[in-house]
Amino acid sequence: MSFRLAAGMLAPFAAAGLLASCEETPENQTGGEDRQVPSVTVTAVQAGETYLTFNLSPVNSAEVRYLVLPASDQAPDAMSVMSGGKEADPAESGDYTEDGLVPSTDYVIFAAARNPEGLTSLVAKTEMTTAAHVPVYPEITLSSVIVDDLTASFTYTLESAESAYYLYLPASETAPSAEDLSDGGMVLPTETSEPVVIEGLSYSTSYVLYAVAKNADGYSAVASEPFETGAAPLDPPEVGDFYYSDGTWSPGSDAPFSGKTVIGVVFKTGAAESDLSDYSQAGIEEIKGFVVAIGDSEVPGEDIFDIPVRNFVFSESALGVTSTDENDFSGYYNTLKIREAVGGTLSDDNAEAAYMAADYYELSVPAPETSTGWYLPSLGQWRVIYDVKDIVYASIEEAGGSAVYDYDSYWSSTESASGSRAYSVQLTSSEFRTEVVNISRLWRVRPVLAF
Repeated sequence: MSFRLAAGMLAPFAAAGLLASCEETPENQTGGEDRQVPSVTVTAVQAGETYLTFNLSPVNSAEVRYLVLPASDQAPDAMSVMSGGKEADPAESGDYTEDGLVPSTDYVIFAAARNPEGLTSLVAKTEMTTAAHVPVYPEITLSSVIVDDLTASFTYTLESAESAYYLYLPASETAPSAEDLSDGGMVLPTETSEPVVIEGLSYSTSYVLYAVAKNADGYSAVASEPFETGAAPLDPPEVGDFYYSDGTWSPGSDAPFSGKTVIGVVFKTGAAESDLSDYSQAGIEEIKGFVVAIGDSEVPGEDIFDIPVRNFVFSESALGVTSTDENDFSGYYNTLKIREAVGGTLSDDNAEAAYMAADYYELSVPAPETSTGWYLPSLGQWRVIYDVKDIVYASIEEAGGSAVYDYDSYWSSTESASGSRAYSVQLTSSEFRTEVVNISRLWRVRPVLAF
């Protein structure tokens, strides 16, 4: 049986450039002219999570194009590839990469070629599958937080992050989750080298800075960095101010701060004249004031006159080491000299008054590190305490302490120039009395300190 096509039926195929005789060869002859049949080969090269790399090798081609489609899509014909595909080099074999694909997905690479005469090849294809996705979680690292008064700043580094967030909370509050930070935190720029500034903090508060990074795979671990603000700036001390165990003070005209322990009352502000003391030995470069304790140095449960608080130096040979100036402010200097005279260690067996004022009182009422520590006041310091006793006594009473007892004698650390004697004082309601007495007398002790 034979078939014959009318001339009009051949026209569409010829126009499409797809007509080839059944005797067509790579170099077939039609009308006496050589016709080079175009072709292209597609070979898989490499598959990544979101890309495929393949090789296109064209033959007898003036134009080559390709399409990468999910395997579930309908396969295109050669004309669709040539009209909608991406261009490739028709002269040389080369590798091509299609990016932005979905991991773990089957794809088909379709390619077609066309020769200079417009003859189009058949569709070449190969199947490839993108690699499975390996999650890459982001990371965030916080620097130490630098605090300046009520402002703080920090820097951070990010890896593999598309977004980042931070939040700071009082240390007493529960740490936020990564989701909480993302939903309610403040945004951190993903590309910056500038420190982030935190404002509006409170004094004397412990905080924790939290931060988290996020990308398409999920969250980083929540990073955290603790920081703490300092105490509120203090006004210069005034006479009568409460002095606390932490080295701070507050106005004596107000009630003492709740939660703090009053250990003394300011009786003088600033440095004093007639002071031989070297306060740098206590780490103090500038004296802010002097404090008198809110109670005498006593052994609990015993009367003051039943305990040994008399000899403020060890022996007669140790006399002559302290100041003899009746107006001196050298109590700290005097106490150090007494300590040196007895070999460096005060006790109730060698220098009892100095021991009771300094080391013994320190056991029950520790002095702040920002102070000199307790010591036996000089005669000049007792004079100033008497001059401001109404203000000082009122603050001592408000703090729950006991004022200096009227008519009871107290030791000073100032010696008599006559030798073998020292000054004691009485702070009566009407006058300030001094007496040069033998060092074996029994007198009370009231410590002071400088800060």
